[in-house]
Amino acid sequence: MSSEKHQGVRHSSPWLGASVAVLLTLGGCGSPARTHCESFRGKTLQGARITSAVLVAASDKLPEYCKVQGALEPSLNFEVRLPTDWNEKTVFAGGGGFDGSIPSGDIYTAKGYASIASDGGHTGNALDGSFALDPVKLEDFAQLSTHRVLPVAKAIIQERYGKSSAKTYFEGCSNGGREALIEAQRWPEDFDGIIARAPAYNFVELMLAFNRNHRQLSKPGAGLPNVKLGILGKAVLDTCDAKDGLADGIISHPAACEFDPAALRCTGPDNMGCLTAEQEASVRTLYSPMVLNGEVINPGWPFGGEADPEGWSAWITGNDNASLTGGGLFGAGLIKFFITKNPDYDPLAFNPDEWLPEINAASTLVSANSADLGRFQARGGKLILWHGGTDAAISQHGTAAYYERLVTAAGGQAAADTFVEYFPAPGVNHCFGGAGADAVDLLTALENWVEKGVAPSQANLVATKLNAETGQSVFSRPLCKYPQYPRYNGTGAATSAASFTCVNP
Repeated sequence: MSSEKHQGVRHSSPWLGASVAVLLTLGGCGSPARTHCESFRGKTLQGARITSAVLVAASDKLPEYCKVQGALEPSLNFEVRLPTDWNEKTVFAGGGGFDGSIPSGDIYTAKGYASIASDGGHTGNALDGSFALDPVKLEDFAQLSTHRVLPVAKAIIQERYGKSSAKTYFEGCSNGGREALIEAQRWPEDFDGIIARAPAYNFVELMLAFNRNHRQLSKPGAGLPNVKLGILGKAVLDTCDAKDGLADGIISHPAACEFDPAALRCTGPDNMGCLTAEQEASVRTLYSPMVLNGEVINPGWPFGGEADPEGWSAWITGNDNASLTGGGLFGAGLIKFFITKNPDYDPLAFNPDEWLPEINAASTLVSANSADLGRFQARGGKLILWHGGTDAAISQHGTAAYYERLVTAAGGQAAADTFVEYFPAPGVNHCFGGAGADAVDLLTALENWVEKGVAPSQANLVATKLNAETGQSVFSRPLCKYPQYPRYNGTGAATSAASFTCVNP
């Protein structure tokens, strides 16, 4: 609180009452906002201990809000943000990786939502899966953390505002997308609407595919240094980029993309402009589905983004050191702590055929594979799926396959359209980044669907690529409902969404 505000209270004047009123509204010392916030300290609500409650002053980016933190036994930590100027709605923010920390609610706080987030049931590094050796922590991570925290958060919101939220939403990406679909499948009454971005719904199966990739790339001569990814990525773009009517570095029509790695096969000695037989085998492995016990458990990775430094190199190949990639580390964590339960197990020695019962048990608990969302559909819930086209962490093919299963399970396209829509994001990496337009407001689209009955596909959604330094738009594209894609009209500025039309393949 500034000295000027203190002086406004201390000096006697005809406007003293008004000064005090203004001061209290702004959350000054002794204000109702501060009093309400600090009153949570030391309380127990819905079985949760409140460990901290602090009124955070308004800043250039965020309004004033009360940050309440708490814990549920044995080790589930959470945070609830309560804006002083509340829009009467709530968003639960999904986590990422193996969780272990509480994600920021800034994006929601800035817009006046009450927000909720948890650490998934334990504290640790997002790449550390060792918590899974504890069955209670594992179950919190797998399916209970969001469901357990939600009633506590609702009680906090009720006590702070004297009423409950008009609507409660969930938004998450990656593991947060898996958490989103766990909610829709197993706890359909929790949320009015859900956004699942790049969902790692087949979590166990995805990690097994990471391990398969790691084992292949670790074979003698099979690694893919970044220079080889450069020639691969260029060859793919040369073949597929213009299929959408415009060569812009983005594959927007993946269904028309047909590329054979044999085109880069070395015809003589190995050099930086070709792929050896071992490297070609690695590329084919990455593009191909993983089959286990006669069934496809994870699709191959799509064409596009191979040369992006935040793509294949970061997640799969590691500049010829796959063990240090995101996929290598996550896959090893799953093998050691979810499947074999042996921290010293060598992931390169893993043979999934020898661990089928353990894999099935882990998948049943952790993966969100079910396409039966009948209870969520029946209670009026709405679901938006979104996935980046060059996501090297989680294949966009998987979300397409899951959506198609949803359509079948719902009884056909017309029935599915009443509660679920899927939007591919061409050229976008894992959750964000890449060459494509990665910024789009899906929350407002979800609200309009839930609250006004306007489906996202009828709202002319536009995705934007923003300049990282200025925040200004670089270009925009229409966000098209699957299986449509944005096709260039042949005229008009290539930077404008108005120059593209969503069309069927």
